[in-house]
Amino acid sequence: MNDWADRALKRLSDQQINTQTQNDLFLERQRVKKAFGVPLWMEVRKSVEDNCADFNTKAKKQLLAFEAAINTELSVRANLDGGTRSLHASYDEPTGKLSWSSGKSRGAWTIEPTKDGKAEFVGSHGPTTVEWITDEMLTALI
Repeated sequence: MNDWADRALKRLSDQQINTQTQNDLFLERQRVKKAFGVPLWMEVRKSVEDNCADFNTKAKKQLLAFEAAINTELSVRANLDGGTRSLHASYDEPTGKLSWSSGKSRGAWTIEPTKDGKAEFVGSHGPTTVEWITDEMLTALI
């Protein structure tokens, strides 16, 4: 007797399990973005602001102007060598994506869940820290 029916039922069962697993992973990613995304973004904003203030203090003049008109964006204006440069970064809460640009430089990271149920920013080079993101953005500005 042919066991086609058994194989077909197993394949359908495997497909249902796979679909449910994919749905569960999607829901977990959404939960993580909602729970950890804005707090991580606010850490980046605070780090950029603190680094700008520290830079200005050490330079003994206002060279970097940090601005954050709304919670999901930041801007830094650099007045260097008689010219002005700018950095703009934003966080898109629904997608969990931090994007930035400064001159010809650009970057982006997304919030991804970690194995311990928390979250981290992940970019093209893998997981990264708030400090690394801050350094990359401000280095591109200067």
